Amino acid sequence: MAPKMIKEIILVNPRGFCAGVARAVKILSLAAQKSREPVYMRHEIVHNRRVVQDFVKKGIHFVENISDIPRGATVVFSAHGSSPQLYEQAQKRHLTVIDATCPLVTKVHLEAKRFVDQGYFVIYLGHKNHPEPEGVLGEIAKDRYVFIDSLEQAKKLRLAKNETKLVILTQTTLSFDDTKDIISLLRRRYPQIGMPPTYDICYATQNRQNAVKALVKHVDTVLVVGSKTSSNSNRLVDVAKNLSRRAYLLDRVADIKDEWLTRCQKLGITAGASAPEELIAEIVDHIRNQYGGEVKELEVLKEQVEFPNLPKELGQL
Repeated sequence: MAPKMIKEIILVNPRGFCAGVARAVKILSLAAQKSREPVYMRHEIVHNRRVVQDFVKKGIHFVENISDIPRGATVVFSAHGSSPQLYEQAQKRHLTVIDATCPLVTKVHLEAKRFVDQGYFVIYLGHKNHPEPEGVLGEIAKDRYVFIDSLEQAKKLRLAKNETKLVILTQTTLSFDDTKDIISLLRRRYPQIGMPPTYDICYATQNRQNAVKALVKHVDTVLVVGSKTSSNSNRLVDVAKNLSRRAYLLDRVADIKDEWLTRCQKLGITAGASAPEELIAEIVDHIRNQYGGEVKELEVLKEQVEFPNLPKELGQL
């Protein structure tokens, strides 16, 4: 056992579940409770291993391909959003679809369709192989958008001269810091480029990053509770590291390494938007018991966003 060197464990707020994740988890929980038949989940409900494992224990079947779901069954689509092609595949198999897409992601889907219908060419900023951009870009023809995931790609961008109506859309789990350099470059090169009426960055993504910026002023090490597949959790680690703090991502208690904490006196803990509070509590209890430390809370801001409306299909189960 490592010596108990930690003096303070500071939990920052906001952290953990955002309104979109809370809504998606509630939808899948209700579907599992109400359905007399097995319920299938297309992709992970959210990118968190603990959440997925808990639902597997409740009998939820997770699949990536619609073809793996029996005809006529019930399927829940994940919080990340799904392309029209997936809805078409589900319809052909006579599936009951319950849509758990985050309303903020749905907003970007609608924006993409509307701008293309108005003759715009879309420059989409996001992470490659993430389901959210796959869903959004599935709404529009492949010749009406370009996908950019780095400043280097933006520098290489060359558009046809006849593309005079341009608009930027972004993956919701990016942040202002992630996109500002790319957007500044694009605006210099294409002064006519437009932004959507409201910026697409999710409030929870930005709030959690702002909270980490406040947290690092009080600690020497930051732990981010979240899965490797969670885009927003990885960004929280980056934010802390960019501010010269040691920072580590962990998915469970077993991931904690002694070398992370043996030099730590003041430890900060946050969590990505898909990490449940009970997992955070388990990790805090373990660290306090093994390494010491008085637990304190640092509230940077209070979130009051809720998405109370649930899919009507739940009432049909």
